[in-house]
Amino acid sequence: MALHLKKRWIDRRVYEYFAVNVAPYLGWRDPILVYQMGKVGSSSIRNSLFRCPDVRTRLVLMSHEFLPIRNRRLSDIEIEPEYRDYCRQEIEHDRRVFDAFDLRKKLGWRLRERFYAERIYQAYVKKKNKLRVITLVREPIANNISMFFEVFDHYADTRAEESSLSVEAMIELFLMQYVHGRPLTWLDAELKRMLDVDVYQYPFDLERGCAMIESGNVDLLVLKCELPDDVKAKTIAEFLKLEKLELTRSNVSSKRAHADRYAEFRRRIRVPESMLDAMYESKYARHFYSPEERAQYRDRWAAGVSV
Repeated sequence: MALHLKKRWIDRRVYEYFAVNVAPYLGWRDPILVYQMGKVGSSSIRNSLFRCPDVRTRLVLMSHEFLPIRNRRLSDIEIEPEYRDYCRQEIEHDRRVFDAFDLRKKLGWRLRERFYAERIYQAYVKKKNKLRVITLVREPIANNISMFFEVFDHYADTRAEESSLSVEAMIELFLMQYVHGRPLTWLDAELKRMLDVDVYQYPFDLERGCAMIESGNVDLLVLKCELPDDVKAKTIAEFLKLEKLELTRSNVSSKRAHADRYAEFRRRIRVPESMLDAMYESKYARHFYSPEERAQYRDRWAAGVSV
């Protein structure tokens, strides 16, 4: 009988090490990969699957990239010319951030890459095993603001909750220096490059907010972040053929240490028209969001929001 490790009773980090460094040698070949761009509600999904007792969820892994961004070659990324500069900016930014780390942080960062993210790639992705993959999309301005607060120290050498910058200065830093292209390029620069699945070649159900794609060895669920949690849970359960899934929220920006500054930032920011054009006229936004939704988001960020 195949071993089913009861994930919910052990530390998640211990489980993750087991899943990528031991499980492949026990014959486990059926991973669920929560593989996404970041700040799209993925921790909630990963942690909910981690607690799920169904044997079909015995192997749950999550990553934003399998190999370091700083080591990407722009020539290896198949993407339209208008998005290539975003890819270049992200590669260069990732190199600068890593180079600025002290030796201890570089070693910790590298160990996590080497013995987790890269092991997912070597043990499961590269071998072309059957993969069940869940990825999420989120409207790009909200995604970028949330990610900006997550990696604030990459831009200001301190965490957002400890920064002496005013909210106005934070907004200026975000608008002028933050690398805004990740939501627009991640599906090409990362997912397509690693899994050989071009999601833009498949229809996306705007009404349901999802797409279920079968391509080679990959079964892929593309899910809209903005869906209600009960709809997400039902859709994921359908995709994974689970009887049910209870979705519990994790890593929510509005509940973290920087929550007050994050909320004030969102209230006060006014996004320039040029940036709204770049985000909401992109192929990403047009593929996953209806014209009505994109118009609502444009109005929201042009005028500011109240929550």
